[in-house]
Amino acid sequence: MRHLQFLVRSFIAALFVVATRIFYRIEVHGLEHDPGTPHTYLAISHKRDLDAIVAIPPIFFHRGRRALAGGVHFAIRADAFERGYLARMVPRPRWLSRLLYPISVGPLLRWLGAHPIEQLSLRSASEWVRELLRIEGDVQAEEVFTPTFIHEAASTARVSFQELAAQRLSRLLVWRYHQALLPFYSEEILLPSVRQRSKRHLMQRVKQELADLGTLLSGEHSLFTSPEGQLSPTGTLSPVTSGLHRLLRLVPSGMSILPIFIMYDFMTMGRPAIFIDVAPPISLPSTLPTHELDAHLHEAWKQSARFTCTQLGSGFLVVAKRTHSAFTLEEVVEHVFQQASLLAQAGRHVDKQLLHRRQARRRVASFLTYAEEHGLIRPVGLLTWEPVPGDTVIKVRPGETGYGQAPLAYAWNELQDMLTVEEGICV
Repeated sequence: MRHLQFLVRSFIAALFVVATRIFYRIEVHGLEHDPGTPHTYLAISHKRDLDAIVAIPPIFFHRGRRALAGGVHFAIRADAFERGYLARMVPRPRWLSRLLYPISVGPLLRWLGAHPIEQLSLRSASEWVRELLRIEGDVQAEEVFTPTFIHEAASTARVSFQELAAQRLSRLLVWRYHQALLPFYSEEILLPSVRQRSKRHLMQRVKQELADLGTLLSGEHSLFTSPEGQLSPTGTLSPVTSGLHRLLRLVPSGMSILPIFIMYDFMTMGRPAIFIDVAPPISLPSTLPTHELDAHLHEAWKQSARFTCTQLGSGFLVVAKRTHSAFTLEEVVEHVFQQASLLAQAGRHVDKQLLHRRQARRRVASFLTYAEEHGLIRPVGLLTWEPVPGDTVIKVRPGETGYGQAPLAYAWNELQDMLTVEEGICV
């Protein structure tokens, strides 16, 4: 069985490598910081659903046969094991999303070493429906959901309030209601009489999931997951969840945490770049107070984060927007090149292409084309632009991310977050 698992994992990891490198330029740095020992918590920052797919292959191949044969397990969001998850991940084209909707990859994920971890605060509406089916049975929607939620879901599904309210929960898990159940909600969408029962059942399941992961780490295994527990909605790092600290109480004191930061150079018309940077491990994390460990992990992520044209270019555009200043291509190139050089001299990680003027110019030109295409700037002359008025505030629903609808604000927030560990550098 382990030999078969090794072969299948190797094939899937190689497939991930080929598939992602077709669409992205991927660079991996710092693998020498990974000792490859068991009892390691591989802690990735969480910006995209793509994070694990791009980070798993280099970690696995670095750790060798043991990791590929099952030495590294994963804790991933529980809805990944349910039907409809693939349709969420591939929303376009719609015909493909609909074809993927009935498929559940849960059995395959478990066989490959993945473990579900529940989210207590925010869950997609479809997760709430499945949870309520387990607890309340196949009751009508109006018996468990608030009228406000039913109105909102009915509007999205383009059905009447009465029709959706009368639907059995099992009937909500069909393609017709897929779009309406995608958004994330807190327990506030449940009727008061239902909330306590749901919360109690969820807590019991989370405790069991953490106990299973603790048993795993107490053996000869490592765990690959995100301690933030959710995608970054605005570009800044999210707080570390309490799950990490509960897990530390269940595992050997010799466990270490290996911070892994993933940065996307996404504001470009060319092939986007993804940088995976592994930081030195945090030893004996169980001996640190909760707030101190959280600060250490955030600091390690930020120190290892790699500055790209997306972040540095956004810094220039935000300043230009605030001062209502027109600018030329060469001015942006000079800014990005100079700031990249300063950061590199200060020991920070920078996309090496930005440290050479000619390559930096190509990156900046592609960045500005992206900005123009997305209505962030407009041309006012030959290789000259001005910012388009607008704020840099991201407004997204809970559980959603803002890099698609507000790329400039998202990248600006990333930049400010990365710079909080380094004083004296103004970008």
